[in-house]
Amino acid sequence: MTRLGTGTLCGAVAGLALLAGADRGFAMEPGNLGQTEQGGTIGAVIAAPAPPGVYIVNETLIFPHGVGVGQNLGNDITVPLWAPTLFWSTGWQFLGANVAGAVVQPFYYVAAYPTNGTTLGGNGSGPPFGNTIWFENTGNTLFTPIILQWTLGHGWFADLGVTFIAPDGSHYNGTNNPDYWTVEPRGGFAYIDQNWRFNANFKYDINGSSAGHTGSYQIAANLPFPLGFGGTPLASTIAGIGNGYRSGNELFGDFSLTYQFGKLEVGPVAYFKAQTTNDSPGNGFTCAQLAALLPATLGCGKATNVGVGGLVGYNFGPVDWQVYITDTVAEHDDFRGWGIYTRLTYKLWGPDAPPKPMITK
Repeated sequence: MTRLGTGTLCGAVAGLALLAGADRGFAMEPGNLGQTEQGGTIGAVIAAPAPPGVYIVNETLIFPHGVGVGQNLGNDITVPLWAPTLFWSTGWQFLGANVAGAVVQPFYYVAAYPTNGTTLGGNGSGPPFGNTIWFENTGNTLFTPIILQWTLGHGWFADLGVTFIAPDGSHYNGTNNPDYWTVEPRGGFAYIDQNWRFNANFKYDINGSSAGHTGSYQIAANLPFPLGFGGTPLASTIAGIGNGYRSGNELFGDFSLTYQFGKLEVGPVAYFKAQTTNDSPGNGFTCAQLAALLPATLGCGKATNVGVGGLVGYNFGPVDWQVYITDTVAEHDDFRGWGIYTRLTYKLWGPDAPPKPMITK
């Protein structure tokens, strides 16, 4: 497989592996870690078509010590995550674009531990984090039924698509896995020549409403802090404020510029996240009322996060490998810290020749 084929394949698949984010934190609905993660499509040349076939991508993320800022002050988290992806580059043409699709099933842990002397009442305690609560989650499944990839010429590519995130993951009592649908329009562009590779990927999470909370733990002064989700009898926690809670929508951008030395690639990377709309608490509550119920703790945040870092990749032939590290440089109502990402891509099956176009321009 050529470097172009392997690299664009890696980007196309991994870019769809949105994952169930590491540092979403409590910046949206209290206790909700969000549907997707910043930085997840860094190094992913989604806009350039991969050769026809079925591919597997394994992505991992370690967020070793996220320090809460803004409304998250006094709370830290640690997250290991794994997201296997099945990707199909069809070779079919629609409106002059290659048609592709993917399914992603993430799995992750969240270790939450306060740094302000409050009590979590979790199922783990002791060094190094003191009183820690661990959440084991099967993340929500991400379906991308169609992504269109256009070859524009002179090394330029562009793409458009849409991802649907289903609330089919963990819903045990107290889980921080979202229980609502998210629709995610996505797009981007890329430039590839003999040595340089640049890409910019964007996605916009439009979130549905929560069915309600399933549990609580004590966060301060015997005040119950609601966790997601699932519409169980405990959904009335804090006067049912979680029933119908709608988290604010978020815009994400991931960027990379790498130079290739034979099979090796290196270069700088960056990302941003910006929550563009306010949260809307359930049962007719306002964000001000939520803040009054949870004084000096958590309410309706409006998260932003900007990070920079570097990427190293190597093409082993049948397998393409990338690792990149990012660090937060600016944030609001979120968590800051290092993120360590890996991506391993290989082709599972491919036809000898691409099928004929379905529809042409």
